[in-house]
Amino acid sequence: MKLEEITGELLNRAVDLYWSHAYRRQADPKNPKPHFEPRKPLPEILTGEHPFEDLSGGAQSVPIQGGGLPRVYALRLGNDAYPHMKLSIVESYFNDEFVFSVDRHDTFHFEPDVPGYQAWCELKEINRILKEAIEDAWFKADIPTLRSLREQRFKRTELVRNLRAGGQTILVLDDDEPRAEILKGILENAGYSVEIGPPGPRPNPDDKVVREVMRNTPAGVSLRLPAETCQNAGDVKELCEMAVDHRVMLFVLDVSYRTGQGPRVAGALRLNSVTQEIPILAIYSRRDFGPDPDLFDASLRRPYRTEAVLELVEQTLFRKPGGSGVHRSVPG
Repeated sequence: MKLEEITGELLNRAVDLYWSHAYRRQADPKNPKPHFEPRKPLPEILTGEHPFEDLSGGAQSVPIQGGGLPRVYALRLGNDAYPHMKLSIVESYFNDEFVFSVDRHDTFHFEPDVPGYQAWCELKEINRILKEAIEDAWFKADIPTLRSLREQRFKRTELVRNLRAGGQTILVLDDDEPRAEILKGILENAGYSVEIGPPGPRPNPDDKVVREVMRNTPAGVSLRLPAETCQNAGDVKELCEMAVDHRVMLFVLDVSYRTGQGPRVAGALRLNSVTQEIPILAIYSRRDFGPDPDLFDASLRRPYRTEAVLELVEQTLFRKPGGSGVHRSVPG
């Protein structure tokens, strides 16, 4: 995650999860829990009064990609048994890629014959267990950690390899042929097997309503026709046949498909026993309303960056389909 993408709201969630694991006693900890302005990005928080320590480029730091030393910002939050444990935001391995980490701050070495050595070992074990519990909670809450970084950077290759080995395919549905071909190229370059579905039925240009909409639609803008002019938009028989023949495991559906009837197509796919379990990733433009989370598992707004669509395809494939509660809308 980029530094400017870390907001006060994300920080507050991370601190709350840390706190819930680190402080289990009834008594309040000596230091109050910090709270940040939710809308402020981290770079702005760091320029004002803040409790962060700048530990960038420390002696124990692992150089990031390119050979530089990483930036590290730490909050000394402690726990019930030890006041020095920290929440750290670390530039980890890749330039400008930050993750949340728990710094136990207990790597001091003592000889076994030093008084209190056994108690110190027990404390370090408590800190280790807490660190693992907090970072696991962050991961499950979509707060970036080393574990999530590893899955983003390296699991895609494994995912793609397994899907190709199983003969599984992504089906792209978009009336705009150049746009569909570009998306196909992006996905194929990432290793996926991709097919482009058939274009939607052409509207009758002699229809009075169609002529009116076409006359008022600016050049370069996708046509959006009323449902009554697209009687066959909900017919998904051919798409279901393709889903079986090509072992489709994901639909990437532009909401402009079949002259603006993408949601009707998605609804029909959801109701068909052949395709109802296949996740659907919606692509929409700035002029569209955000896709319905009961129809789509995720959505991405055009224009989008290559990495954005690849990340969302991967995340959609890792999750179970099913509409509400799964949907994640991402700007391009």
